[in-house]
Amino acid sequence: MKRRSLASYGATVGDRVFIIAIVAVLAWVTAGRYAARRRIAVPTLQSVTAQSTDEAEIPVPARHLLKEFNTEDLTIPIGHILPGGPAKDGIPSLVEPSVVPVSQAEHLKPGDRVVGVTVGGQSRAYPINVLNWHEVINDRLGATDGGEALPIAVIYCPLCDSVSVVSRRLGDTVYEFGVSGLLYNSNVLLYDRTDQALWSQVGMEAVSGPNAGRSLVHLDNWELTTFGTWKREHPDSTVVGFDTGHRRAYDMNPYARYFQSHRLIFPVEHRDTRLRNKDPVIGIRLGEVTRAYPLAELRDASGGRVRDVLEGQRVQFDIDAESGAIKIVQIPEGAGVTHTFWFAWVAFHPDTEVYEPSLSLQ
Repeated sequence: MKRRSLASYGATVGDRVFIIAIVAVLAWVTAGRYAARRRIAVPTLQSVTAQSTDEAEIPVPARHLLKEFNTEDLTIPIGHILPGGPAKDGIPSLVEPSVVPVSQAEHLKPGDRVVGVTVGGQSRAYPINVLNWHEVINDRLGATDGGEALPIAVIYCPLCDSVSVVSRRLGDTVYEFGVSGLLYNSNVLLYDRTDQALWSQVGMEAVSGPNAGRSLVHLDNWELTTFGTWKREHPDSTVVGFDTGHRRAYDMNPYARYFQSHRLIFPVEHRDTRLRNKDPVIGIRLGEVTRAYPLAELRDASGGRVRDVLEGQRVQFDIDAESGAIKIVQIPEGAGVTHTFWFAWVAFHPDTEVYEPSLSLQ
């Protein structure tokens, strides 16, 4: 029988790099565990941190990868940017992927998690099964005042279980985002294909290039829920399919074991024991004020609704009684919002407040 090459299956160079990178990461983790058992000193974040932006002081793997991006006006410590395994676009983002009506979505099980988004009266589900392998979906959804669909990005970092939904329009420019292959505080660094600049998901802003320090517009009216719940509540919506143009095991979760403990793979700058590392929170930033809403607290709320006030503006979450899914109904104008593990939120926002039900607006 004639052997078929990867190319004959439609695999790209990025796909092959991704496969090789998985092996490399597994080898790195195994080596770290072996060193721990043998009491061998392994590098910490502090020991690899460059004290200046001198290229010679940057850890070699990061230096190689950073050359592909616009790092002018970098706002984060250059020595804290670490390679995540895959190279630039080794994890390929998607652009306006194919969708199917939820009534015809046989590729998902009722318990599969999805990010459900509604914009301008149009609703769409983005499966975590797909986001695990692509991390960014550049899409257009709903109708704006001008009659055109809003360019959005649904962003997911499996290492942080972090979800963000943003407008891709900033000023007069619509950006398209890819995955850089770099991490900061164990969280994905995106890059835009206009300026090749880096953006932090949980940091909620560009960290280099002409937009350094600026944030995209974060959207509300979305939720991390199950497909069964979404289909029941949004029977006329669509869902992203598995026909992405890439060969991936979308029915397999490569991060299942990682989610089963509070251990981290990559280092972070700051830790905080008010919550456990991987306790899920919804984090909101408005100006210099940040607040984390533990999902456990929100689900304990009576009446299926939580109202709060941040800097004089209304925050609202609705909780589905059957599934426990939490919908981000309203956030303050100009605020950023993300669903994420506690360790990631507090690494970026060490002065964050933690929501207390007794102080919320009922």
